[in-house]
Amino acid sequence: MTSITKLSIIVGILLIGLGVILYISTGSKSLTAMIPSFFGLPILLCGIIAINENKRKMAAHIAVLFGLLGALGGLGMGMKKIITNDVGAAAVGMVTMGLICLFYIIACIKSFIAARKSS
Repeated sequence: MTSITKLSIIVGILLIGLGVILYISTGSKSLTAMIPSFFGLPILLCGIIAINENKRKMAAHIAVLFGLLGALGGLGMGMKKIITNDVGAAAVGMVTMGLICLFYIIACIKSFIAARKSS
């Protein structure tokens, strides 16, 4: 198992956990509090699929796509809430999701470059 495969699984679990924590802590009856989980689940599944060496490239690229969407959505919406002084659990959760996904994207890009150089 490669380090990026392990990272995908960890990031997926973190995002799922973040969504569950936000849902419980806000006492929300809306599924929008679970949005980080909706990005974490596909990343986690891609990490599990990437354990198979034959499917690693495909799974890694799909996972980084979900990471990109999570980073753009989380940081974009979170910063919008912060700028309008609507700082609450939702804004903090969005920014946290965005930062986790941004970290993940950067790690994936570094891994992709390293893999390209070694082959």
